[in-house]
Amino acid sequence: MAANMIPTVEAFLKSVVPVEEIRAQARSLGVVQRRRTVDAATLLTVVVVMVCGRGGQSLAAMRRAMALKAGVSLARSSFWDRLTPAFEKLVDWLLERLRAASEESRPTYSGVLRGFLDVVAVDSTVIKVHDSLSSTWKGTRKSSAEAALKVHTFVRAVTGELLKSRITAESYADCKALGVGHWAKNTLFLFDRGYSSASLWWRAHRVGGFFVTRLTATYTPTVLAVNRLHRGRARGLAGRPLREALHGLTRSVVDVNCGFNVQVRAYGKERGRCFKHPFRVIGVWDPNKKAYSLYVTNVPPERMSPAQVAEVYRLRWEVETYYKTGKSGLGLDELPSRQPHIVRTLVKAALVRASLAMQAKCEAERNLPSHQWIQPMQWVQVWRVAIEPLLQALVTGTRIALEQRPTWASLATLARDPNVKRPPTRWRAMQEPGLQN
Repeated sequence: MAANMIPTVEAFLKSVVPVEEIRAQARSLGVVQRRRTVDAATLLTVVVVMVCGRGGQSLAAMRRAMALKAGVSLARSSFWDRLTPAFEKLVDWLLERLRAASEESRPTYSGVLRGFLDVVAVDSTVIKVHDSLSSTWKGTRKSSAEAALKVHTFVRAVTGELLKSRITAESYADCKALGVGHWAKNTLFLFDRGYSSASLWWRAHRVGGFFVTRLTATYTPTVLAVNRLHRGRARGLAGRPLREALHGLTRSVVDVNCGFNVQVRAYGKERGRCFKHPFRVIGVWDPNKKAYSLYVTNVPPERMSPAQVAEVYRLRWEVETYYKTGKSGLGLDELPSRQPHIVRTLVKAALVRASLAMQAKCEAERNLPSHQWIQPMQWVQVWRVAIEPLLQALVTGTRIALEQRPTWASLATLARDPNVKRPPTRWRAMQEPGLQN
């Protein structure tokens, strides 16, 4: 999809759900072996794009949707047989289309985010699956979830668009799930605490990327240098363990460089090695907790102040919003199947719906004044209702009346956040100095 505004909701849906391309891709992947009652584009559109609801997904609800929305009645076993590994590949293809579209339409960053190529929130969510799948997706809670999978994601922080994803077992370490390559140059990553790995931070730093994350209690680095000088007889921090240096300190902000142990594994003919690398550590005093909130970053002090680092890290909650909308209204929840390929298909289908909804939100938000914004949870509720008749007309080849076709402006108005005096972090971070309230 182009970065420019797509004029109508119908045009948007046709660009992301191209019926003829889906049919051609289905034939090439072996989804369609012969001419059958069920059209591949109809199956994909109804089961993957259209079916969603609060809580877990239901295969029975998908089968009913085929009958009610596409006019195709199938026996339970017949419908089940169509959710094949080849169909999973077709869902993969559509998800990759959406990811590629998001990567091509990067926003222009301003304010404190000016100069970054992209700002990515990194996190994961756990979804319980049937206990019989414990050999495929081992859980970490034997009493409540012997089997559980984890969905790792890279989500664009200011828009909620999905950029990268991976499905692993719950027991799989977060910091090993998603690689950081040379494509990450000049990208700012906002890592969750589960990604507390100095080796991961160093890989992002080595390729020219930037990161901000919370410092966990497992790290006890030593202060190497002080970035923020204080007048008078200020306590010297250099050369002391960080936690010891902060004990009893009364400064509102601490800005220092600390040494972290980085381990690089052997690769090819290169031997593994371990060395110390300095990263910037920021402490912002929290009067409620009466303790410092500690952040680690490689963004230099002249580019981002301590207060700005703490504010920018709040953008990571956009990925939490992504998961909340996915589980509350788009079917990313408990999965009713014992077949691994069907479970993966249902997870990817939910990611397709979430990606589609967030890309549509970006289109709708362009119709609002610059001082207004859309509430993501409200948008999902509006979007689900709005697209059903449009998708139904798309797969059945029928037309809907002009007055029944929603516009971007009408959808944006319905989903507009009423809290105009409490702008979201994503809006504040993009404002130029002097423009914020």
